[in-house]
Amino acid sequence: MALISPGVQVSVIDESFYTPAEPGTTPMIFVVSKQDKANASGTGTARGTTKANAGVPFLITSQRDLSDTFGDPYFQTDASNNPVNGGELNEYGLQAAYSYLGVSNRAFVVRADVDLNELSPSANAPAANPANGTYWFDTALTKYGIFEWNGNPITDTGGQSFTNKVPLVITNNTNLVGGSNTGFPKGSVGAVGDYAVVTTTTTNKVYYKNSSGSWVKVGTADWVKSWPTVVGTKTTAHQSGETISINGTTVTSNNTTISAFAAVINGAGITGVTASVVDGKLNLFGDGTNTVDGTTDDDGAIRLAAGGSGTLLADLGLTAGDYYSPAFQIAPHTAVPAFKTADTKSRPTGSVWFKITDANLGVQMKVKAFNSTTKLWEDKPAPVYTDHATALFNMDKASGGLGLALGQLYVQAHTTQAENEEFDFTIFARNSSTATKIVSSAVATQLSSQSYGFTIAESIVGQAAMSTGQALSVTATGAASDADLIADAINAAGFVNVVASVDASNRVVIEHNDGGEIHIKDTNGALGLIGFTAFNYSTKAGTANLYAAPTGDTTYDFHASNWKILTQTASPNAPTALTTDGALWYNSIVDEVDIMVHDGNTWKGYQNVYSNADPLGPIVSATEPTTQQDGSSALVTGDIWVSTADLETYPQVHKYNSDLAKWIALDEGDQTSEDGILFADARYGTSGGTATVAPSGTIAELLVSDHLDTDAPDPALYPKGMLLWNLRRSGFNVKKFVRNHVDVTQKNIRMGDVSMAAYYPHRWVTESANQVDGSGSFGRKAQRKVIIQALQAMVNSNQEIRDDESRLFNVMATPGYPELIGEMVALNNDRGLTAFIVGDSPFRLASDGTTINNWGSNTALAVEDNDNGLVTRDEYLGVFYPSLFTSDNAGNNVVVPPSHGMLRTLALSDQVSFPWFAPAGTRRGGITNASAAGFVDAEGEFKSIALNEGQRDTLYSLNINPITFLTGAGLVNFGQKTRAKNASALDRINVARLVIFLRSQLKKLAKPYIFEPNDKITRDEIKAQVDSLMLELVSQRALYDFLVVCDESNNTPARIDRNELYVDIAIEPVKAVEFIYIPLRLKNTGEIAGL
Repeated sequence: MALISPGVQVSVIDESFYTPAEPGTTPMIFVVSKQDKANASGTGTARGTTKANAGVPFLITSQRDLSDTFGDPYFQTDASNNPVNGGELNEYGLQAAYSYLGVSNRAFVVRADVDLNELSPSANAPAANPANGTYWFDTALTKYGIFEWNGNPITDTGGQSFTNKVPLVITNNTNLVGGSNTGFPKGSVGAVGDYAVVTTTTTNKVYYKNSSGSWVKVGTADWVKSWPTVVGTKTTAHQSGETISINGTTVTSNNTTISAFAAVINGAGITGVTASVVDGKLNLFGDGTNTVDGTTDDDGAIRLAAGGSGTLLADLGLTAGDYYSPAFQIAPHTAVPAFKTADTKSRPTGSVWFKITDANLGVQMKVKAFNSTTKLWEDKPAPVYTDHATALFNMDKASGGLGLALGQLYVQAHTTQAENEEFDFTIFARNSSTATKIVSSAVATQLSSQSYGFTIAESIVGQAAMSTGQALSVTATGAASDADLIADAINAAGFVNVVASVDASNRVVIEHNDGGEIHIKDTNGALGLIGFTAFNYSTKAGTANLYAAPTGDTTYDFHASNWKILTQTASPNAPTALTTDGALWYNSIVDEVDIMVHDGNTWKGYQNVYSNADPLGPIVSATEPTTQQDGSSALVTGDIWVSTADLETYPQVHKYNSDLAKWIALDEGDQTSEDGILFADARYGTSGGTATVAPSGTIAELLVSDHLDTDAPDPALYPKGMLLWNLRRSGFNVKKFVRNHVDVTQKNIRMGDVSMAAYYPHRWVTESANQVDGSGSFGRKAQRKVIIQALQAMVNSNQEIRDDESRLFNVMATPGYPELIGEMVALNNDRGLTAFIVGDSPFRLASDGTTINNWGSNTALAVEDNDNGLVTRDEYLGVFYPSLFTSDNAGNNVVVPPSHGMLRTLALSDQVSFPWFAPAGTRRGGITNASAAGFVDAEGEFKSIALNEGQRDTLYSLNINPITFLTGAGLVNFGQKTRAKNASALDRINVARLVIFLRSQLKKLAKPYIFEPNDKITRDEIKAQVDSLMLELVSQRALYDFLVVCDESNNTPARIDRNELYVDIAIEPVKAVEFIYIPLRLKNTGEIAGL
């Protein structure tokens, strides 16, 4: 602003311009990895590996930063811990980045949206993880604590001792008679003497298979009478008319045979007692209701006494006395049942002890909860007790319930709580960590003007048993004030923990302050009238925390509790959810192949056309078959052989011709003739499945099934006789799960327009695209197809990596994937040719001259850079051969691509020189992160090589740079050619990188002049800046000479009027010495001095 009074004003005008320094070697590395890997410290998920961050470029500044962001690089090993060389699950890009960051501090890393975990081989289709907090009752690892008593004399083997019994576990209705809730095991399940646990409902019941082959629930009357209480020892005849006394009833023999006497006993009407003959001896059975005097229950006793005549007891081998029926007892290991002969009430063989503590094979209930953060199943302790109050006493002695955490578990044994124990158990979870509370409906006029009674018992801290019930009485008025009357009556009763109140909505609230149990008898129905109703697990209706009393509790109507039946899945296998939409599955089964055949109208099951063909399906074998798969039947015309001799070229399909008596190889690339074979999805099973069950079918079943999914290839487009390799059902490829792939509202056009309303809507769809010739992609190549698709999609469509202002990088690489060379070249063009591309050669490219020449010159006419040929030519691309041998972060020897070494070599070269110095030779081309160079042979083994001069010449003539071992120098990059289209200065790496450097520097240099006046002053200034830059490059051995023109000659009036300014620059780049010729002349003695 202008000065008004005397003073000094200083202003500063910054007219200084200089060109900022380049950031140094900064690569953009494209990688693939497992999803949701752990970070380096193992404290969480590496954020660069989440699905949300796929495609996001991360600027990484150190090896630690890389491991925190992307986890440690993973390399696959086999079952013997041998490395899988050239495997498709190896994280080559991350290993290359890690090695590069050992000598540099700046690299961009971006991960493609593919999860290598999903490409791990699996014979079974994957499912999704369950929701967080899902509970699993692991029936396979659970120990059930079932002990069977042997009542034989101690002198007998195993006599007077318990034997642990491992039960069968039934987890689905297919093995039951009846539904989930009431079903019992089918007769075809198990053998006599087996035990079975039925887990199809929340009340898990234990059954025993008796001698008649019937399953009976342990503890019931049917089970009790499955074992004899008394067994005679003699098979001899006796005198008719003799008598004995059974529980006070005199029984008289009317025949001399034991079987006739058994019939007399059964006809005598003795309560709970029956008889039968087993192995010629008399067996007496009780059902638990039998008593010694016919009036009181005495543990199912049978009292034998001599009758008034004869010696019938002795004749039958029986002894007078009291005998007790088989018993079922629930007890910990510290309270062993008193079943021995010497005990007051000894028990016979077959009695059962449910040992509810884990000592010595006692019960160990394996209940687990899924943690979605760790993706692991976590064990949850689940001790066993007989009722809620006992559980509270043992699990929370100090607080009586408040000390238990939300979700804490216990297993209740004998859930009916009847006097006669039965063998079942239910898993309960803590539903609240606060007071136990039940709330009525709003009280208005529900009650009549009368007296109502109810009884309440409570659990008390430090006491296993419930308190004695207190009878309460309320005289209702039929008004809203009845709520207060009920609450007052409860509070006046003097309970230790139970209190009542009325809330703002005039609802009665009854609470147990310690989170304990409340038992309620609603004598006159008052509590029911005001809305206290038992909670229904199925309908979710009723009062929260209020449950109907167990059937065995005849004293009370309701139990109020913070224990709630746990919702869980009982299974030997971890429960899963419906497979995530888009999940991948690499089906590793190589010998399951479903092939259909065209009959002139449609695709048919193979045996429906070739009826005599092998009934087990295509023969999948490494050796030529001489018979069908049963080993004896002769081969017939139409038999199919899929050779597995070379999995790299799988499948090699052959069809047998009996007239020629030989196998005829089919052309897998032929999809037009009757001898061709089409690779496509057709079906997964013999039907469309059901609404909830996926289609299924074995290969043998599919042979005789003509079912087609609606997306099967249109048969009208193909000739009769053509084969259809059904990729959906066959193995050894990669599939993707697509939810609602089938539009069930439509008709199946491949099956005569039948309705698909009942079809399973989801399908596995082949994700590994076919090869260019139409043949299928299988095995490693199928995995690689999916990976390449993901990488190419990322590079082609990612806009963030095209930002050339905020993401500055000057090198690009996709280590391990030459298929990405073309995409990286296109990206480089999009960014204005600002980066040098480091390209790889295939891991399995052998080193002989013919193989190298065929690949480098693309004699196979490959359409993209891959194992078959090198296609791309570009002045800013360098390709290197061969692969390298190093160790990963775990210390395992691994094979890595040549870019693994070259990225680091470029960084080291630039640290000691400049980008326009060739990163080759013994001074700057050393490979410092590998110990050998070579390729992966047909057996998957690394073959180390040192390229000889002829091999190097072949590579160099193809513009491929050799990495070789030089004696005295070690591994060295011995070439610096680009894949330039024409012979020019840009066919050398040092010149290409100089041009990349100049393009970046000149852009920075010129940017400050935008919007400056287009006059001589501006032109002179910018020319001076360029001259300065060029002079510096001359001094740094980048240029021999240069010329800069920026005047009226190239900035014509027309250009000026278009607001354009031209700076024309000509440079003579310094070339690297690659060929040294040293002619050596021999002269006569003294001749040189004369010269």
